[in-house]
Amino acid sequence: MTAGTPWHLQVLGLPGYADPVAVRRAYAAALRQIDPETDPAGFGRLREAYEAARAWCEAGASEPTLAVSTDVGALRYDAREPEEVTAGASPDHPPVTDNTLALAMDFAAGVGTHGAGQVAALLAASLAEVRKQYIDAPGLYEEHLIDLVALQRIGHRVNVFAAAEEQFHWHEVGHLAALGERGQWVEKVLSERDAWNELGTDQRHGWLAVFARAETSLDTSLLRHWPEVARLRESYPAWLGLHLSHDTLQAWQSMFDAQSPSSQDMYRRMALPDSAFLPARVARARERARGRSSSWLAVLVMSMCVGIGHLVFNGFADKPSVPYDPTPLPADTPRQCADLYLELDAPDALAGRASVEAERLKTRADRCARAGHWHPPAPGR
Repeated sequence: MTAGTPWHLQVLGLPGYADPVAVRRAYAAALRQIDPETDPAGFGRLREAYEAARAWCEAGASEPTLAVSTDVGALRYDAREPEEVTAGASPDHPPVTDNTLALAMDFAAGVGTHGAGQVAALLAASLAEVRKQYIDAPGLYEEHLIDLVALQRIGHRVNVFAAAEEQFHWHEVGHLAALGERGQWVEKVLSERDAWNELGTDQRHGWLAVFARAETSLDTSLLRHWPEVARLRESYPAWLGLHLSHDTLQAWQSMFDAQSPSSQDMYRRMALPDSAFLPARVARARERARGRSSSWLAVLVMSMCVGIGHLVFNGFADKPSVPYDPTPLPADTPRQCADLYLELDAPDALAGRASVEAERLKTRADRCARAGHWHPPAPGR
């Protein structure tokens, strides 16, 4: 970039000999890197640079303006101007029109309007239109779609990702490598999803329900779940981004950080045990090993108690003994565990309770989690 390059071309990252097609491409690429809602000043400067570059190139056609729909992540174009693809053009093969970005934006708008149930059908219809374009159009469309999902500019990202995975055959050897950084991001999501699916079924279903609640309405009743979500964010950041937006996660953490230290500590103690974050097969193996160790330990303790009892009886038979009969704590049934889950799901579940009672509730919750019963009641029960 030379010192004499006009400022508007510098903003777009273009050289002084850029033509109208290069200006449109640079503007479209820059739009994917900026959010008009969070950076209105940056978007305004980009728009100003684009208009100045168009005038400088004597391109009189109007360019689309980006607008964010009220639906989370859904984008649309108010007006569209296709881009000419000049690579390989000749008098016998004139430039073709690139509508891939506009078609991707139309798909995002359709997802926001029609919902998760129509994602697969909408993507198939959109790709059918893309394949009517020039030979490289599906590849460019795929890149636009990955950007929309990765940058959280589209709704129902889990469904969109699954539909795109099937349509673009992301499991084929070598396909993701050809996509560069975008392919690396897709590979990361796939890897984290595989690890996520190794977790216990009840835990996964419970967390997914919590994610859905948080995206719909984030309130104080969800504070007790933040320690668990924070751990999940560390292990599955890309996969979690398909379920929870960056704004939701930031607001959730801010709400938790605003609580008193004692409240934060209480929520952390109410979180699921470490075993809930392990693959189900690993957790089961550890539980079996713990059971075997507990059996041997019980035998050892019983033997020690018998020996001590003999000593006490023989050495202090003339002294009165004080009996100790602790209240038993039987294991809960699956139904009782589900009811306990609902009871402790309230934001102030332990407020006002005696310390002994609170500890008993936490012990019961821990036993339920270890037994795989820590989740809300099944629908209809």
